[in-house]
Amino acid sequence: TIDGGGSAITTGVKGYIEMPYGGTITGWSLYGDVSGSIVIDVWKDTYANFPPTSGDTITGTEKPTLSSQRNNRDTNLTTWTTAVSEGDIILFNVDSASTVTRVNLIINVTKSS
Repeated sequence: TIDGGGSAITTGVKGYIEMPYGGTITGWSLYGDVSGSIVIDVWKDTYANFPPTSGDTITGTEKPTLSSQRNNRDTNLTTWTTAVSEGDIILFNVDSASTVTRVNLIINVTKSS
């Protein structure tokens, strides 16, 4: 969740998570509180290399995006780096945004056996 606290979301790093298990990213869904626009880049690196930087992007040309809409999804991640390992750090960076004040980005991961 990225929350602008009642104001339009600003650009920059908005948080990160540590992967609890390895697997394969299979898609993303993005939901906004109102119709608006946002582009979120997703960066990944190992725990030892924290924090991830823009050179660690995994989204290719398919960044999670709303374009004058409230929701969007992509389950055909042809340009993403989809492999994740336990302990990887996933960081969320807002490249651009307008109108939306709160969005939820869900990244679907199929856990490795």
